Amino acid sequence: MPTWDNKPNGVMKAAVLTNPGYDAPPKCFTYQHDYPRPSLPSPEWVLCRVHAAGLNRAELRGRTGAAPFIAEFIIFQKEYHEDPPKILGEDFVGEVEEAGARSGFQQGDKVTGFVYGGGKAYDGAYAEFVLCHRRRLYRLPQTSLAWNVLAAIPMSMYTAWGALMLAGRLRERPPRSIVLIHGATSSVGIWALLIAKDAGSVVIATTRNSDKVQRLKEAGADHVILDKDIEEEVAKLYPVGVDVVIELVGPDRVMGCVSLCARYGTTVLVGPLNKHWGAGQFEPFSIPPTRNVSFFTMTNSGPGSEDADVDHETIDKLLEDVIRKVENGTYPQDIFLHKTFELADIGHGHEYMEENRAVGKVVVTVP
Repeated sequence: MPTWDNKPNGVMKAAVLTNPGYDAPPKCFTYQHDYPRPSLPSPEWVLCRVHAAGLNRAELRGRTGAAPFIAEFIIFQKEYHEDPPKILGEDFVGEVEEAGARSGFQQGDKVTGFVYGGGKAYDGAYAEFVLCHRRRLYRLPQTSLAWNVLAAIPMSMYTAWGALMLAGRLRERPPRSIVLIHGATSSVGIWALLIAKDAGSVVIATTRNSDKVQRLKEAGADHVILDKDIEEEVAKLYPVGVDVVIELVGPDRVMGCVSLCARYGTTVLVGPLNKHWGAGQFEPFSIPPTRNVSFFTMTNSGPGSEDADVDHETIDKLLEDVIRKVENGTYPQDIFLHKTFELADIGHGHEYMEENRAVGKVVVTVP
């Protein structure tokens, strides 16, 4: 926990990581009804009632006890520690229960937050209540969408949007630009597919599993290819290369992705589909000057980071635009939301993700 003093204020329900590193994910968690409910540590913090939380790959790593990178602590880097918190969970949707005097929020506000759970600085969103710093909390617009649908949007959508529009500079490129999404069945991959198509791009989606090909076509991919055939098939489709590659499989695949880019194309490294980071054969000095490599994640963009180009107003407007497009069917919820678990069954949610059964987001609801 950060060094500020936090006195419990009652109790709450929570999925507690009691056995980190256990092989069977369901045996790692204990569902408790009397976990200490946190209190506000300072006027800049907000206590939120969690209604639903998204599951993320970083939480799978946190559950195994893998040490996070120091950059993942963002504004809490001075509090860096290798041990996971007792409650994982990086993103959530819910309502403000109690707002600090300098937070800018009010009780009852519907919000989404990006917290530093998931093996990060302090207890996360697998609980009835969670603390969130004002710099990583955003208002949700009025909507009739269910909480589990809303939970499948913010973190994955914003990561995909940032990878495409900020790091990949897709919004500066002409219509019909070619976008390759490597590892398209993840929640970020599905959102990248939807956003790129909505922007008028041609999308190539890859998967390691032939059983998921049809699902990616239903999501709108112009071409779907198996990962093992990626170099050969991309060369057949676009001999001069693609404009943007969204790399979601892992850092060790960067050099291969660079070779798929056209002149002045960009490979954007987002995060690994497995539970471990590893640079492998990444050789930055061998990247041609006419090819670009960038990196995008929640830890290096937006409020709470050093990125001044993306502020609360930008993200609030983006959230409203995307939610309206979900409501009108531009972004079909049955495409980006794959499966919903209850919080008491969080271990099976982790198991489901580790078995790579999902195409899109897996979420948990909190009673």
